[in-house]
Amino acid sequence: MVIVGRAPELAEIAAVLEAARHGAGASLCLVGEPGIGKTTLLDAAAGSAAGFLVLRATGVPAELSLGHGALLALLLPVRDRLDAVPGPQRDALAAALGWAGPGGHGDRFLVAAGALSLLAAAAERQPVLVAVDDAQWIDRESFAVLAFVARRLGHDPVALLVAARREPDSVAVVDGMRSLALAGLPTADAAELLRGQVGAGLVDPLVVATGGNPLALIEAVRRLTPEQRRGSAPLPGVLPLGDRLASAFRFGGDELPACAHRALVLAATSGEPDAGPVVAALRAEGHDPEVALAAAERAGVVALDAGRLTFTHPLLRSAVWSTSPAAERRSAHAALAAALAGDPDRQTRHLAEATVGYDADLAARLEALAGRERTRRGYAAASAVAERAAGLHPDPVRAASARAAAVEDALLGGDPNRVRKLAGQVLAGPADGPTQARALLALGMLEHYAGAPPLARPLLTEAAGLGTGAVRLRALAELSIVGYRLGSAEAMAAAADALAADVDATDPEQAMLAHYTRAAALAFGGDWAAARVAGLRAVDLLEGEPSLRDEPRHLVTAVLAPAWAGEPELVRGYLDRRMDAARALGALGVLPLALSLIAGGAMAVGEHQLAYAWAGEAVELGTELGYVADLAYSYEVLAFEQAARGLHAEAAAGLAEARRLADRADISAGAVHGHLVAAFAALCRGDLDAVVRVLEWRIAVDGGRLPRGDYPLGVAPELVEAYLGLGRRDDAVALAGRHAEANRDSPVPEIRAHVARLDGVLAADDAAAEAAFEAAYGLHSDRFGAARTRLLHGARLRRAGWRVAAREQLRAAAAGFDALGLDGWTARATAELAATGQRPRRSPRDGDQLTSQETRVALLVARGLSNRDVAAALFVSPRTVEHHVSSVLHKRGMRSRTELAAAFGDGGGSRAR
Repeated sequence: MVIVGRAPELAEIAAVLEAARHGAGASLCLVGEPGIGKTTLLDAAAGSAAGFLVLRATGVPAELSLGHGALLALLLPVRDRLDAVPGPQRDALAAALGWAGPGGHGDRFLVAAGALSLLAAAAERQPVLVAVDDAQWIDRESFAVLAFVARRLGHDPVALLVAARREPDSVAVVDGMRSLALAGLPTADAAELLRGQVGAGLVDPLVVATGGNPLALIEAVRRLTPEQRRGSAPLPGVLPLGDRLASAFRFGGDELPACAHRALVLAATSGEPDAGPVVAALRAEGHDPEVALAAAERAGVVALDAGRLTFTHPLLRSAVWSTSPAAERRSAHAALAAALAGDPDRQTRHLAEATVGYDADLAARLEALAGRERTRRGYAAASAVAERAAGLHPDPVRAASARAAAVEDALLGGDPNRVRKLAGQVLAGPADGPTQARALLALGMLEHYAGAPPLARPLLTEAAGLGTGAVRLRALAELSIVGYRLGSAEAMAAAADALAADVDATDPEQAMLAHYTRAAALAFGGDWAAARVAGLRAVDLLEGEPSLRDEPRHLVTAVLAPAWAGEPELVRGYLDRRMDAARALGALGVLPLALSLIAGGAMAVGEHQLAYAWAGEAVELGTELGYVADLAYSYEVLAFEQAARGLHAEAAAGLAEARRLADRADISAGAVHGHLVAAFAALCRGDLDAVVRVLEWRIAVDGGRLPRGDYPLGVAPELVEAYLGLGRRDDAVALAGRHAEANRDSPVPEIRAHVARLDGVLAADDAAAEAAFEAAYGLHSDRFGAARTRLLHGARLRRAGWRVAAREQLRAAAAGFDALGLDGWTARATAELAATGQRPRRSPRDGDQLTSQETRVALLVARGLSNRDVAAALFVSPRTVEHHVSSVLHKRGMRSRTELAAAFGDGGGSRAR
């Protein structure tokens, strides 16, 4: 194939294919107007992909509401590899694509992960090229899968090429893919394209008139008279170009026999390559299908092969569709519906498009069809079908109920704009109270997680007031969470009171929620003794009732209930099991908040490998779901862990994103945690002025308390360290004295350890310093805190000239930091050790730091999971897991998975020595 004027684009495509040949997944999105050459480039890619398995699909407008339709076309050739996909993903994918009966899990993330796993399995045999044309017309579910795959192509020989129009109302670029915009051909290339067809003097005006669009150039020249092509007659005043490209095809269609034109309209309306319905519809209308289709084929518009009827170019289908009058399209839908009596779902869809006015029976059929779409987790398709059902219901109340279902499906499908539009229609119409409550609950949940929690409260309050049964209870439970996020003990108590008034105590789930919300309200209000009783009752029900034991919707409840009971360690007994259950069921909607809470808790108690791993996953999944407030906190935890590892640029970027999200969620005013993380990150990178600036401000605002509220002047240890680094000893002594006065008798041993540490750092003589440091070691429960104390102790000993004693403390500090994977602090300790004249056996190097995902993989491998199991849990491919395992072994100086498991088995991650 000779392609004119696209050498740079072909080179980009070749690079993507070459990367895949060498085992590195790569992707590229070709963006441009209709006719610009996207399809030609995809054809060229397929033609040059020697040794590749080529999987292709093309979007068409008629299939926009067919959930996973494009994905089915792509993956059908590799269906024989389905058994290589992990079980939950396999079940979800099979359910979504109609390869299994009802009952499979069709969660959109499991479906996406299953598609990635299936492609990875196919790529084990040979490299795979996935080529998708006209992506602006593929269904939303398939588009979401493509975006997922594009973001997670890592170490599988898979090349993903997508072509999409650049139009205001279409998705031009798949998120996660690099885009390449295609421009029109310049005059020299256009002259090469049209060589021998027109006079040389006509090329410039044709390029100007068509914008250099290759297809427009070809079609325009084809329609010129011989005299016009020679230049002996003037060109037409208006050439088909840009938005009028479809007119060129309509001109050709007008010359076809009526039966052929009808065949094209039916084929464009069908949206399926199966020629059977088109043939049946033609025959029912009195046309000879053979004559009609032969004429359409001779015109070069369609091709008929082995019972498959396809357009020779996607734009031709678009042109036929867009140039056909609405009445003609409706009649085509009606004719196809009559021909599809044996396929009720397709028949219902066509009948819906053919119907003008109300039809209660058809509306009911559409609602049933939407229900079947939900079982396949095609929420966007279900929402579209339910909305169409609403338009057909003559009863406005029934119509509102169907539209409320469309709202709920849109929320689950991740389409916030559609949620707001449809919910607004429900609330503006004659809906009853319970139906309005469904729309308000969806809006409140959307505002809570993807908007601003303060704006969610009135929506959820109204939903609770209008709702009944499960809708009311869900709204009240959501209100309790909003109150917690906004720091309102009164709101939490009010939600708990309202829920308790409605609870059916014989229902374990309702009883558990009542105890849980009461515990949360009591604990947040400061009554920890009463909260403990209610919280433990909630935990007992969560773990004792089979229906609640592994229910993913209560994962966050199971994480928080022990905390409200004042016994957070209880979560260790079931956390892994519940997380595994949620992952296996693809319940990713609950995971970002749960992961964020777990990461924050792990960071607080010094389990930094776990915090790093979980915070990273919370960020990834929260971004996928469009969360805001939870995502801000996850970014803060991740930034803390990155700063401690010496990843300062990454930490700064994460904190900036956390601030942006907090501003968007309108929770910046209470962002104490973000300020403390910013100060810690500044300390890690040695910016002591920034540490002082932030922490002195926190003292002025609230006395320097930590977020948990039981540690007055809790910022003092780090601020004292910064003062000393800046030579401000008097300020350090004064602040340490105030800190000791407030906390020397604290019931929390770790806080008393901080007091002793500062006593040791600031002691006037060595004997007093030694006694203070030894006291701190006896109080520390936080391994990071203990290692920091040893680092300060060793540094003081070194400066005093006690090198041997200093080395003992500094080696212990380095080992402590190393066991936690905190490379930045390990480097600081080894630098102090080197200053004593001793060189450490191994010191962290730039580039040795593990990523969050590498840490995640290591922790799961340490639990005995296979690469395939890890891939299923993390929604990546086994090859990516294998790459991460190799990277961890290399960075940590280990030789086997056994060593890795030993190092990470307790949440550690020390280097092999």
